[in-house]
Amino acid sequence: MTSPTLPTAVVFDCDGTLADTERLADAAWQVTLREHGYEAGPEDFASMIGRPFPWCWDYMSARADLGDREQFLGRLRSRFQRLFDDDLELHPDTVATMRELAAAGVPLAMASSSRHEHVVKVLQRGDLTDLVSVIVGADDVALHKPDPTPYVVAARGLGVPAEDCTAVEDTGVGVAAGRAAGMFTVAVVRPGIDRASLVEAHRVVDEVSVAALVPSREEIAS
Repeated sequence: MTSPTLPTAVVFDCDGTLADTERLADAAWQVTLREHGYEAGPEDFASMIGRPFPWCWDYMSARADLGDREQFLGRLRSRFQRLFDDDLELHPDTVATMRELAAAGVPLAMASSSRHEHVVKVLQRGDLTDLVSVIVGADDVALHKPDPTPYVVAARGLGVPAEDCTAVEDTGVGVAAGRAAGMFTVAVVRPGIDRASLVEAHRVVDEVSVAALVPSREEIAS
């Protein structure tokens, strides 16, 4: 039996997997937290990676008096948006892979812990909007990664069973979500991410490629 050369459908994470936004988010959080007298350390950012804002707020507000939630969020978003506009870069390996998959007719979706609007802006920056059929942002679902809901909803939107989809992630939180959804889950190691945090993925790679997203029969069974 010949192994397939293309995945059936692929659901990509956004931040860290496609967009190099983790460093921008960390910088925005750091400056905003300093206004409240809290100096966030590497362990704080490692805990928050891949999590939606409500989770991060609960985590940080347990460590410092952050004042009014909406005012804090407004300042945080304003800082992040300036960094996004000036410094956003997309990971070329993921961009090239998305283009290759779309050209081959493979259905693509996004499942993110960021808001829907943010994912749209990232796709627009890379001229990728027309390649993606489904976007699931944090404001589109009630439950977030590591819960499988974002991936389950994305697969449903594509009309493909979750177990026939490949999930592409860069965090342990995302890997847990992809696996819980029943997807073949590939983790890419990005700068600042501990490779050991990704060991639950079916496959851990240093670069996203079409070949990396095609499961072997042994991996499908695992």
